[in-house]
Amino acid sequence: TVLVPAAAGGVGSLLVQLAKAKGAAKVIAAAGSAGKLEVALSLGADAAVDYVRSNWPARVRELAGGEGADIVYDTVGGALTALSLQALAPRGELMFAALGRYGLAASDLEAMIGRNQSLRGFALLPLLSPQVLRASLSELFQLAASGRLRVAIGGRFPLDQAGEAHRLLDERRSTGKVVLVP
Repeated sequence: TVLVPAAAGGVGSLLVQLAKAKGAAKVIAAAGSAGKLEVALSLGADAAVDYVRSNWPARVRELAGGEGADIVYDTVGGALTALSLQALAPRGELMFAALGRYGLAASDLEAMIGRNQSLRGFALLPLLSPQVLRASLSELFQLAASGRLRVAIGGRFPLDQAGEAHRLLDERRSTGKVVLVP
């Protein structure tokens, strides 16, 4: 079972689909509005939880059969990281890609050790050799061209409106990718 926070966002919307394509038994999407939850479900999530509600980690545990998600892909960070731990199963893994934005205290890490959970960091740039980049992009483009991966476009802005595009992202009003058009 995989939990994808911000599942209707630019990265999360792709993670939902890729997790399903790679064989996840269940993908649980988390997002902050009914509309965003609908987007995630339309992209193939098996279930969705609203992380504006205070009991969302318990709902994830329930949807995952009582224990919680085996993997949490955290691309959000901040306070959401510590809450995600409440949704993570014993022996589960928190895959963290919100560099510099984590909200974990020493007590959170100690609790993770007590539940045999692991934390794995993910930084894309060190992995991008020309060969890896070419192969990975080729695979993604093939998935998109065949219709097996849908890139949700949440907005298109002319380059001179880049500020508005950033406001849309900062205010969490977007879904999918926000595209700047030259």
